[in-house]
Amino acid sequence: MVNNKELVPIMNIIKSFELMYGVVFLMEVIDDHYVYRYISPEAKELASLDESFLGKQLNEVYPDYISDHLSSFYNEAKETRKPVVVEDKLNMELTDEVARLVIMPLIQADDELTYFISYTERTRSPKEATVDLVTGLPSYHLFVSKLKEKLQIADSNPIALCYLKLRQIKRNEEGRTKEIDQAVFIAELTKRILNILPEKESELARVVGDELVCFFSTKHDAVALVKELQQVISIPFSVDGMKLVMETAVGVSFQEVGTKSELSLLNEAYHAMLQAKQEKGNSVKVFDMNRQTEVMRSKPHLVHELKKAIVNKEFVVYFQPIVNAATGGIHYEALLRWFSSKLGPVPPDAFIMAAEESDFIQEIDLWVIEKVCEHVANSHEELRYVSINLSIKTFQSTELEKKLLAACSKHGIDPSFIELELTEHTLLEDEQLLIEKLGCLRKLGFKVAIDDFGMRHASFNYLRVLPVDKIKIDKAFVQNLKRNSKEHHIITSILTLAKKIGVRVTAEGVETVEQAKMLVDASCDELQGYLFGKPAPNEIVHKASKQAREQWSSLL
Repeated sequence: MVNNKELVPIMNIIKSFELMYGVVFLMEVIDDHYVYRYISPEAKELASLDESFLGKQLNEVYPDYISDHLSSFYNEAKETRKPVVVEDKLNMELTDEVARLVIMPLIQADDELTYFISYTERTRSPKEATVDLVTGLPSYHLFVSKLKEKLQIADSNPIALCYLKLRQIKRNEEGRTKEIDQAVFIAELTKRILNILPEKESELARVVGDELVCFFSTKHDAVALVKELQQVISIPFSVDGMKLVMETAVGVSFQEVGTKSELSLLNEAYHAMLQAKQEKGNSVKVFDMNRQTEVMRSKPHLVHELKKAIVNKEFVVYFQPIVNAATGGIHYEALLRWFSSKLGPVPPDAFIMAAEESDFIQEIDLWVIEKVCEHVANSHEELRYVSINLSIKTFQSTELEKKLLAACSKHGIDPSFIELELTEHTLLEDEQLLIEKLGCLRKLGFKVAIDDFGMRHASFNYLRVLPVDKIKIDKAFVQNLKRNSKEHHIITSILTLAKKIGVRVTAEGVETVEQAKMLVDASCDELQGYLFGKPAPNEIVHKASKQAREQWSSLL
């Protein structure tokens, strides 16, 4: 909240706007940066923001391509010292609703401009319209419905989705520029686009303003088709004696049938378009999950969305098979997956890191423990023994033993069915406390394993002093495994020592038959990796077990 006395009159204005519009922000300009000073309750929910964002600049809250997009509107209001009205989507996650964003510069008595009030006014609901009046195309809402239907057709071709942002270059005979009525050139350009798109398995719609979306089957060369679209859009045409040239920023996302929702696909293409928009001229960007991962790692939005993930049932436990190298027996490691309604599928290394840096990781760990116990209780055979990863914060909790026993008791399973994995780099510095905690868990009946073994200088000391049942050799050693290589000698040394002290060994990251055979020859106890199966949902664990056993049998 804003408490500065000089802002009291401004806050009175803001409260009035809240009553009318709900979604209201107060921004302060400091050294050409725009800083959040107030966020209304409705805005917090809609924009996935909270009190922690107050005092932060746009470029601290959003990745560059989004903060630049938003800053451009504030820059215009700052330069013209007049309200700026922008028709846009209701938030960055591409909801179906369209809104009018109004940015009002607050010019003070001394002619200084320090603050802006921005508010969002819902202009229409696409669900109420079937035709876009500007272009005559189906409405955006109908487009989304058709996209959803297309994705649900099991035998249809995979599709590409393009999000187009039109940028006009206006020239008259003297080379001066002036604004052209948007409806005039949008209508002309949609005709050109329709002539290029395939007649079948394609759709086009106007989202808002000068933004269009289309999808088509990827049996066509998507990038080549986008280039062709840009070429026909760039052909000059005249309006009222003025030569008009258009450029486009295009974001592209690809969909394999059944792997993404329609809104996730649209969201990806939208973010790719904003990245393309940062470049001059015609530009194309294909959605890059790796880049998006880096964005999510660095921004507080992830933590905000994490807090809602359990309530919204966005987490799913997947299971990856671990094969007994001697018998072919199968047990599983539980791995958490997050399918966010706003962010789409979020890579585990991104959200686990964010959760560990907040206090939310313990709640997530306890949810996983509860879900795993539930799955084990309902499984006839396949999930009789499951490994669960614990964060160091959860491990340090004085409530851990109590929570574990409560979950086992609730679902009627024996603690021996559960193995608790601790990553080596998170182990406590207090060696004695660590020994006592691990010993207590083992006395209660739980198995204990050290994950990512071998990545720290103290690895062999841990093996000497810690009361554990198993160590898991880090995949970095396995991926480079060749006979008589350094990795081969290190792994065989670990296996020899572990066998002498009665500790089982699992090799992680096994991806080739050659790796598996070398590990079996070296008497490794268990094998885990894509060779035997990727993480899979509970519903297909039986199928995953069968495939893992078949792969093991082929090694004999």
